[in-house]
Amino acid sequence: MNHATTGVIVLGALLALGLLQLRWLLFPPAPDLVAEIDHWRRGRERATERADSPQQPSPIGRIARWVAELLRTHRPDFLDNLAPDLAITQRDLQSWLTRVTGLALGFGVAPIVLVLARRLRGDDVTVTWAPIVGAVLAVMTVVLSIRDLRNQAASAREEYTQALSIYLDLVAMSMEAGQGHAQALPAASQIGTRRVFDEIRTSIELAPSRGITAWEALGQLGERYRIAELISLRSSIELAQDDGARVKASLIARAKTMRSSRLAGAVERANKATESMRQLTLVAAMLASVYIAAPYILALRSAAGAP
Repeated sequence: MNHATTGVIVLGALLALGLLQLRWLLFPPAPDLVAEIDHWRRGRERATERADSPQQPSPIGRIARWVAELLRTHRPDFLDNLAPDLAITQRDLQSWLTRVTGLALGFGVAPIVLVLARRLRGDDVTVTWAPIVGAVLAVMTVVLSIRDLRNQAASAREEYTQALSIYLDLVAMSMEAGQGHAQALPAASQIGTRRVFDEIRTSIELAPSRGITAWEALGQLGERYRIAELISLRSSIELAQDDGARVKASLIARAKTMRSSRLAGAVERANKATESMRQLTLVAAMLASVYIAAPYILALRSAAGAP
């Protein structure tokens, strides 16, 4: 009786497992779309970089590629934060990493090579501090390279914002002249010759083929370059819900705001330049006074018998 009961329990457990397996086969769990999209995006980025890079990369290029793989695995947020700066300065990750890796290796190995060269010449120098100095120089090289990239990206964003302000002024003038926003946006982008106007024109022209609005295309351009003005422009226009009068009012208001900000920035830069000139003039006047008065002071000291 006990054996029969045990057999029934085992068969019931096997039947339950079989039913669970059948249910899993018929109704598989829903995939994690976010993880799948992220995995696909990273795989596409790696494939694009491999396709764009030469077939026989240099040793430093191989090291840079290995560093990029490590960063993608352990610090993807760092690469995501770095991508807009690289994009707006028109650089790709592989070439920038190759340059930084080469500089870091050069500065890191240089102290060791110098110490070894001095020892070969017969100088009694210790090798203990050379690796430490090299490591410090390598870290400083990486930090300064990232800082230089940030500064260049900030300068490029400032120029981009100024050109965007001019573009919105042109759009507002066209709309005040009677054009709708659908005609004013591409028409204004045809006037300028800067890179900003070219990219805005390309985004607007490609928006219908991608199934998105011009505002969404400009917002995606702002996300790519991390330009808050483009992102906020998309949000404010989307709130207007394609109402022509509201879109016009929103565009004109945004153009006035950016114009005021541009003028305020120009005034601030002019004030800083004036203050710098004032300080330089004061220093020059002090040096001139010392230069003129020094001979008389020395003559008086000599006449008084001072040493």
